[in-house]
Amino acid sequence: MSARNTETTYGSVARALHWIMAILIIGMWVLGLYMHELPRETPEQMQYKFGLYDIHKAFGMLALLFILFRMYWRMTNPIPVFPESMQKWEKMLAHAVHGLLMLLMLLFPVSGYLGSAAGGHSVPFFGLFEFPLILSKNEGLAEVFGEIHEICAWTIFFAFILHVVAALYHHFVKKDDILLRMSPHGQKSD
Repeated sequence: MSARNTETTYGSVARALHWIMAILIIGMWVLGLYMHELPRETPEQMQYKFGLYDIHKAFGMLALLFILFRMYWRMTNPIPVFPESMQKWEKMLAHAVHGLLMLLMLLFPVSGYLGSAAGGHSVPFFGLFEFPLILSKNEGLAEVFGEIHEICAWTIFFAFILHVVAALYHHFVKKDDILLRMSPHGQKSD
């Protein structure tokens, strides 16, 4: 399999980026829900909760690096054409959902970083270093970015579900190669 995309299928780099991002987003989404509900009444509870926040932030910044590379890769590679069997509205919806997912994958970690920065909280990267905070402490701004982050979380959840349902619909109902083109070892059905 070629590293680069072709007119009919995704290359190994695009496939790897797709699945890495899927795993990162799902993991961070689940961790975000879990840690948000944790109590912080005792010092031990606070230490545990904020330790998870540091892990969440580190993976968020890693996701940001991957999405920036993924956007670069998408702009410098052909995007495989949709099967002729797809209706025009299906193609438009697929493009819209892909665009929304790309935007959310960028906005999600950026809003998290900006919310932390405005809250005066460090953004560590797996204990190796801390990202510089580009905003001064501003609780009002931290709250705005926190809301944006939460809206992104729920929007990406529903867009992800739509994306998965559409891929499964194409595979099991329409029986085209949409799902296979992005699966790790999938082959075009021709």
